[in-house]
Amino acid sequence: MSKLKGFGNPLSPRGSAALVEDPPHHISADAIQVVFTVDPNEAAAYLPDGLEPHPDSLAYAYVADMVKVSASEPDQAWTEPQRTQYTEGILGLYCSYQGKPGRFSAFIWVTEDWSVVFGHYMGFAKKQGVIHKTAIQEANPAMGPVGPGTKLRGTVDRLGSRVMNVGVELTERIADDAVPSYGHRVYTYRHIPSPSADVSDVRQLFALDLQGATTINAWKAAGEVELNVNAINEDLGGLQPIEVVDAFAFQRGWTTTTGAKLLREDS
Repeated sequence: MSKLKGFGNPLSPRGSAALVEDPPHHISADAIQVVFTVDPNEAAAYLPDGLEPHPDSLAYAYVADMVKVSASEPDQAWTEPQRTQYTEGILGLYCSYQGKPGRFSAFIWVTEDWSVVFGHYMGFAKKQGVIHKTAIQEANPAMGPVGPGTKLRGTVDRLGSRVMNVGVELTERIADDAVPSYGHRVYTYRHIPSPSADVSDVRQLFALDLQGATTINAWKAAGEVELNVNAINEDLGGLQPIEVVDAFAFQRGWTTTTGAKLLREDS
């Protein structure tokens, strides 16, 4: 066994150089999300084999300010904030596997390299980008308190061009866990290309149940989504919104572990 240590590369004698710390990771999101319908024939092509689209062809766009604290380094939030804070944009589809509902994030953009790498370990399709979300500071004379009529926007940019806009206008406060969660189950697809013609690529579909997920400070909203189908190094054409059916703003927390269940392995 190698003397080198770490959850992943770069490995080192003490393991302290690894880009990602050992899970579990305690994660929270201050998010806006818009749910919309898409063309079922186009959208199905974005799902890995084994996943079935939602019967109403529902997709979601999401932008959030995120905080991650690794259980192995519980003081991260004050010892080095950059290792705990990032912003994230997601474009995905609600779906099911053998009747079990969940969601699949077809595209994810994040602001920190360690989040990209951890995503690829777990099967989340992440790229590094420039993501911003409206920050409400109630002491700001131009903003005032959060309430009905408050507008929030999230933007995703990459390679010098806008990829996605997500906007909501709050309408009413709702119960904390009233935002649809589909069981807090996420489906991930882990594709690792091989560096050798003698070794097969890895293609694995997983189900990952987010542990202890709770939602607070939830609002229903009016929403809008804009996708740039011509964005460089993207492929968003089949996920164009047809009709917005729901929108929310909320805060959610959960724990991500390495307890994912392997559903199928494709050759």
